[in-house]
Amino acid sequence: MSTAILTGRPVPGSSIEGDLKSLGFDVRIAADVSAAETLLAQVPGDRRVAVVDAGFVGHLHALRLGLTDPRYPLAAVPGAVTAQPAGRQVLTRAMARENSAGGGTAVAVDSLADRITTALEADGADVHHPALGSLVAVVPTDPQARNEARQAVAAVDDEAVRLKSAVKAHDGFFTTYFISPYSRYIARWCARRGLTPNQVTTASLLTALIAAGCAATGTRGGFVAAGVLLIASFVLDCTDGQLARYSLQYSTLGAWLDATFDRAKEYAYYAGLALGAARGGDDVWALALGAMVLQTCRHVVDFSFTEANHDATANTSPTAALSDRLDDVGWTVWLRRMIVLPIGERWAMIAILTAATTPRITFYALLIGCAFAATYTMGGRVLRSVTRRATRTDRAGRALAALADSGPLAEGLSRLLRGPARRLPGFVTP
Repeated sequence: MSTAILTGRPVPGSSIEGDLKSLGFDVRIAADVSAAETLLAQVPGDRRVAVVDAGFVGHLHALRLGLTDPRYPLAAVPGAVTAQPAGRQVLTRAMARENSAGGGTAVAVDSLADRITTALEADGADVHHPALGSLVAVVPTDPQARNEARQAVAAVDDEAVRLKSAVKAHDGFFTTYFISPYSRYIARWCARRGLTPNQVTTASLLTALIAAGCAATGTRGGFVAAGVLLIASFVLDCTDGQLARYSLQYSTLGAWLDATFDRAKEYAYYAGLALGAARGGDDVWALALGAMVLQTCRHVVDFSFTEANHDATANTSPTAALSDRLDDVGWTVWLRRMIVLPIGERWAMIAILTAATTPRITFYALLIGCAFAATYTMGGRVLRSVTRRATRTDRAGRALAALADSGPLAEGLSRLLRGPARRLPGFVTP
């Protein structure tokens, strides 16, 4: 269990102690900074610990965002700071500084939690500050300010904000208008029943495999059922991410399962569709294989481009500037998101064509659409890359090398040819 150290007794009418307990914290009360340091030392090193001002006023979801997100070793909101085991050492040092004469910080801050946050950042620690938006998180200094803060809390629907933030801010047209308006409520239903994002991801995979099995029957009824189940699988695919954001259940395994299962679902469906066509006397296996190869290339390029530009400080290319100007024209944003055929648009097209036409028509449309999308995205990325004036770190090179996973034969040839290659003209070396 995580531990929260309250710096003082909560004021009458405050729900802070109950809020912290509802978030899974064991609450302990410290009378002063010295007592807080002692309590901090008593918390086992493998536990998350939070320091929270007893006068905190704010939404429960503001505390949830600031104190329970597993992705950040250190995080803070006004009046509260937390550290996971990886950040405990720097938190302990910051607490010790606050317990010493003068606190060691140049900025005068009344709240102990805020002083610790200031001390952490003065030490160069990377403290995550979640975007709260309309959520309230403050430490009032007098009764009037406290009353105003409570009124501000009452004026904002905490649950509505939480539901809205569960949905990606920049998603595809089909996902935004045809899936997310109701899938977010499915995510909340799952959260209230203790389901995890990984369980929902697995359910999405099973649904897609059943859809592939229906397509493999080669009957019109099977094709219709396959289309419906493919959309259902995509709804669950959206739900798992929304559940992760709604309940802050993030994990490396979950991200890997989501990416891997998406590929498995799509390719299994292609195989099922080709098998169903073969049962009807139409051999479309070459088209199915072509779709798999094309999508695999697209995904490799997507992941590689993202990794290569992870640490890029800026994009000052003319292509990026044009894209920014087009963003001011609302309809072009949706058009550009649709023509790249993201998973939502792609699966919707596959599902509708499966139910209404033949596997051959479905694969023709898929190949033409994906080829156009690949050409469009590749052209834009090449233009951005060759005209980019920004520095990158070595992280991009290491990430691309990890993605390549060349194997022992290629690695051996690389070692043999590295010397001769360095003596070649610069334009030949790549």
